[in-house]
Amino acid sequence: MKAAIVQPDGKMKVEECPTPEPGPEEILVKVAYCGICGSDLHMADAGFFPPGCIIGHEMSGHVAAVGEGVQGWSEGDAVVVLPMDPCLACEPCRRGDIQVCQEGIMRAYGLGGNPGGFGQYMLVRPSMLYPVPAGMDMKLAALNEPWAVAVRGVNLSSIRVGDQAVVMGAGPIGLLCVYALKIAGAVRIYVTEPDPYRAEKAWAAGVDGVFDPKQVDVADEVRKAAGRSPDVVIDCAGTENSIEEAATIVKAHGRVVALGVHMGNVTLFPMNWFMKEIQLHFSLGYNLREFESSLAPLARGAVDPDLVVSDVVPLDEIAEAFEALHAPGHTKILVDCQGR
Repeated sequence: MKAAIVQPDGKMKVEECPTPEPGPEEILVKVAYCGICGSDLHMADAGFFPPGCIIGHEMSGHVAAVGEGVQGWSEGDAVVVLPMDPCLACEPCRRGDIQVCQEGIMRAYGLGGNPGGFGQYMLVRPSMLYPVPAGMDMKLAALNEPWAVAVRGVNLSSIRVGDQAVVMGAGPIGLLCVYALKIAGAVRIYVTEPDPYRAEKAWAAGVDGVFDPKQVDVADEVRKAAGRSPDVVIDCAGTENSIEEAATIVKAHGRVVALGVHMGNVTLFPMNWFMKEIQLHFSLGYNLREFESSLAPLARGAVDPDLVVSDVVPLDEIAEAFEALHAPGHTKILVDCQGR
C-alpha cells in the first residue's frame, strides 16, 4: 500500500509499505478520506512526530477485512474512525470523557504512535468504528472528527439561546464552531480573521460580522455592532496572544474557550481576567458522546462542506498540501487516500 511517511525534517513522503493484516479483535480499514488538521501542521513544524510514523486522525473509510473474534462489522461497511483506543476503565472513561484517558492518549492513532489515516489502509480496534449513515458522502463523513471538536468547544462555552458569541479564527474549526453556535441558539456571531479568503468563508456561513484583528480593535467593533460585549469567545486562532485578546473582547462573567493550539508559551495578565471574573476552559478533542452524536446532524446538513473544505488532493500530493496550508487562501484540505 501507499502511505505518507514522516521524514526526519517533518515533511511527508509517500512510500510503498506492506499492507497490514488484521489480527484477533482487529479490523483493517480502507481509508477513503483523511483531513489535514491544523495540529498536524503545528506538530510537524515543531518536530513532534517521530520519523517513520504515519499520521492523520480525521478518517472515513470502509471495512476491508476483519480479524478473528470481531463481531458486528462486515467487509464494505462505511465507517468513521475514533482516533484513540481508550481504556474504558479509568474514572474519566467511565464518565465517557475518553479525551483525557491517559492510556487512550498514549494509544492515539495518527498522532505519532499508532499509524493513522494518511495511508491507503490502517488497522483499528472494533470499538473505534462508528457506522456512517446511509447515503452520506464519505468526504463529509471525514469532517466528523473536527466537527466533534467544534461541538465540544461550543458545549464547554455553556452557550445559551439568545447569547452572542465571537469566534477567533475562520479556519476549519472556527467555521465549524459557527455552525455549532447556530444550532446551540446564538443570536449573533462575529468572527475575527485576517485572511480575506477565510473571511469570505465566514461571511458565507452567515455570521453577523467579520473583523480583521490586525486592522481594528475587535472589542470596540463588536460592541458597536452588537450593542454590548459578547457572552462567549471561542479562540480557534491559537496564537501567542489570542487567549489574552479574548479577555479584552468578552463581557464580565463571560466565558472563553481555547480550541486553537499554540505550541509555545503564552502570556496571560491575571488582572484582566479577575476584573471581569471570566471563565476559561481548555478543550481537548471531544468525549465519546460528542463524537458519536455528531454524525447525525452532519449527515442532515448542519454543515456546508463546500465552505469548510477548500481542496481535495490525492495521497501523492500530500506534501504539497501541507506546504499550501502554511500560506493564506485555504481552509480544510482532505486527502483522497485511494486517489491517483
